[in-house]
Amino acid sequence: MFSKEEAKQLRMEFWDGFRVYTRKRRVKAGKPSWWILDRTGINALNLRLHIDREKALAGIDIETRNMDKRFALYEKLESLKKLLHQVMEREMTWELDYIRENGKSVSRIYISEEGLDIYNRETWSEAYRFFYRHMEKLEEFYLEYKEYIKAGT
Repeated sequence: MFSKEEAKQLRMEFWDGFRVYTRKRRVKAGKPSWWILDRTGINALNLRLHIDREKALAGIDIETRNMDKRFALYEKLESLKKLLHQVMEREMTWELDYIRENGKSVSRIYISEEGLDIYNRETWSEAYRFFYRHMEKLEEFYLEYKEYIKAGT
């Protein structure tokens, strides 16, 4: 086990390494060096990357206490489900009521990869590839359908 400080340091190193990995590839591809993530332009809708001791996931979170708005956004995305799965090249997991580690309830649509561990450096390169590959597809999908998703929210 790691001390609290060691775990924090490893998490920081992981995300710093991912920023370097991402920046090189995105700039080379002529894209901004940063991901959209929480700068979607739609209040309550964020693109998410997460990794813990067991798995990594890339997806979309709908974060609002206003259940009507949350449900409306979820339904909009659900109407694009087939297209989203085509872009992602696999089916995603859809959870209207996903409970995060901190106890917060969100709606989440995601893809996960088991066996990736933020505290195991040997899995980092695979986690970076997983995140990059899937977040690139999520951004592509989001940018294509942003106006449709945003309409009426």
